Amino acid sequence: MAITNYFAGALDHIEFVAIFTKYQDKWVYCWHKKRESYEHPGGHVEEGETPLQAAKRELYEETGIVDCEIVPLWDYEFVWDDRRGRNNGRVYLAIAHSLGELPESEMDRIELFDEVPQNYTYNREEEINDLAKVEKIWRAYKE
Repeated sequence: MAITNYFAGALDHIEFVAIFTKYQDKWVYCWHKKRESYEHPGGHVEEGETPLQAAKRELYEETGIVDCEIVPLWDYEFVWDDRRGRNNGRVYLAIAHSLGELPESEMDRIELFDEVPQNYTYNREEEINDLAKVEKIWRAYKE
């Protein structure tokens, strides 16, 4: 798999969104019922949605959060291992002002962490690197 990152807004045809989420200086992770592990909110952009609309919808569906600031951080292109296809995605940061009630979804609960949980669904080292990148961009954004 090859992933190339771009400035937010550089790519068209965004198909996926990932939302790194903070609440009271803690990272918000969702417990996935079937995978029995933690992940950050995210998912597909549905027909007729903008990437931002999809990010807000996925954030709500997977965490119950609606009271937040949400900003785009970067775009990425994911090239399949067989090189026969590719997908574009956009990464967001949500700063939650309050937590909502989790609606019925594939997520069982949310929890707050200082770092990436040990039982993370995907590559934990990549997630650690992404969190560092998110923090760096957010610090620059706030300056």
